[in-house]
Amino acid sequence: MGEPQSCANDAGAAEAAVMHSLGVSAFQRGKVETALKFVSRACAHPEAPAVWHRNHAEILDRCGNSKAAEAAARLALSRDPNYAEAWETLGTILVQRGKHAEGCACYEKAVEINPNFVQALNNLAVILDRLGQRKAAAARYRQVLSLVPENTEIRLNFATLLGKLGDYREGLEIVREALDRNPDLTRAHAIATEFTRELKRQSRLERKRKASAPYALSVSA
Repeated sequence: MGEPQSCANDAGAAEAAVMHSLGVSAFQRGKVETALKFVSRACAHPEAPAVWHRNHAEILDRCGNSKAAEAAARLALSRDPNYAEAWETLGTILVQRGKHAEGCACYEKAVEINPNFVQALNNLAVILDRLGQRKAAAARYRQVLSLVPENTEIRLNFATLLGKLGDYREGLEIVREALDRNPDLTRAHAIATEFTRELKRQSRLERKRKASAPYALSVSA
């Protein structure tokens, strides 16, 4: 009896692997509902690996079933707690469900496992900024840009954050570097204009302060 059962298990695993492959292929072609049917069948196998459940989570999320997507991502992590991509997926699902602090913790875990995980680092920077932790967000932006310095969107997001922190000078330098790569960036030009105007305003205020300093000193004396 043991041998036939083993053969049945092997056949079931092979069929599940085929279902998963078909699901991934359908998803890549944009056929999300078809992908969900195949991958759901694959993940029903008791030995479905973590990567299948993570893919299942992403497909469920794309279908708008965020609650089931969260459960699938957590199942992936129960199979492999050191699966950085699954932590990133769970973080994104939680953020979409409005659980920003929990999502942030998941991104932190993904980065802890893989310090060079660009997507997790970028998402972490965005959410830290959203949570008002701007200095921590800036540190993460610096980290991710050290890995992908050519990424214009991340570069401009970082510059915008520096503006919120009042560091218009460094922000302007970062924007100009982006414009050196692509002079036609409308958003970059808008940020550069805003930061240049603010720096000029600060310069005028500083000149007025210095001009009034002698009088202030004479009065206090």
